Amino acid sequence: MPEYNINDLLKKFRQGTILPEEQAFLETWYLNWNSDNQHFTEDEINAAKSKVWLALNSPVHRLKPWYWLSAVAGILLFIIVFWFYKERIDSPRTNLVVKKARTDFKPGGNKAILTLANGEEVSLGNPAKGEVASQGTVQVTETETGKLVYKGRKEISEAVMINKLTTPRGGEYQLVLSDGTKVWLNAASSISFPAAFEGNYRKVSITGEVYFEVAHDKKKPFLVTAREQEISVLGTHFNISAYQDDEFVTTSLISGAVRVKNLKTKVEKSIQPGQSATTSSANDDVLIHAIDKDEILSWKNGYFQFDNQNVYSIMKVLSRWYNVDVQFLSDKNTEHFGGTFSRGKQLSEILANLEKLGNVHFTITPKKVIVTD
Repeated sequence: MPEYNINDLLKKFRQGTILPEEQAFLETWYLNWNSDNQHFTEDEINAAKSKVWLALNSPVHRLKPWYWLSAVAGILLFIIVFWFYKERIDSPRTNLVVKKARTDFKPGGNKAILTLANGEEVSLGNPAKGEVASQGTVQVTETETGKLVYKGRKEISEAVMINKLTTPRGGEYQLVLSDGTKVWLNAASSISFPAAFEGNYRKVSITGEVYFEVAHDKKKPFLVTAREQEISVLGTHFNISAYQDDEFVTTSLISGAVRVKNLKTKVEKSIQPGQSATTSSANDDVLIHAIDKDEILSWKNGYFQFDNQNVYSIMKVLSRWYNVDVQFLSDKNTEHFGGTFSRGKQLSEILANLEKLGNVHFTITPKKVIVTD
């Protein structure tokens, strides 16, 4: 009979690489081990079971069909070993889970839903559709590069036709309004706008995160409403982040000049390039801060840039782009991270790099990412 090292077998069991004969030996060792001298509290046992559940349900630890006959014994084995050897059942921080993950999440892509004035919905994305619709005298076209373009002017007798462009989680899209203003939508975002502008103002409203390059027209200011914030410009480049699950609405100016109003209190302030204006439902003021333009523009330019951000903020960003739910098993992680990552990478690659930067561990399952310390 071959000789086995118990510690080696335990490691192989944890990694899901143990052979049938090795598992049989390990279970025999367990059954013959004198457990009378070991006593565990109910809390300790439940904690161990939770850890083992994660191990068994993560892709790298998922047991092969012939393992399931001994799954219960394996759980009890782990409970004993966890305290007897005082080792963590969690995988060591070697990125094993994300490197060998059978389930992964692809990066987002160019896709959106256009809702026309009559309520009709049009799916946009690859392949491009060419002519999409007519809204009065305005032609709506999806170009070969995956951009929605509005061309034409509203006739005086025509009714105002409000359209809405929405990106899902895992989507982004570009839009050119009828006045020539260019718009970029990040994941889980939307913009409502008239097919053609009329009157003394060009008014739109947004949710999520949107970047504007506003066509200059000194006779018609461009107005954007985002939650409790209103932004007024003539012609400029700026970014607005106004996700419903974020505490703040933040307008960041890249070039030109804008005025930002808190719609709740009517407080209004101007900002200059390199500054942001922040409002929230809990604050009556408009707060101004300096910004890193590269960080603000990172999503539009195809990458993530994190600057001393906590894991909760980072995972919120990743969940939108990769269209994945996130579960935190602890709410006490104080780690902060910085780094630049391509938005074109698989989720597992991003998480593997984050694991190298701090005390955090990720387990990818078919439906979500589980975060542990």
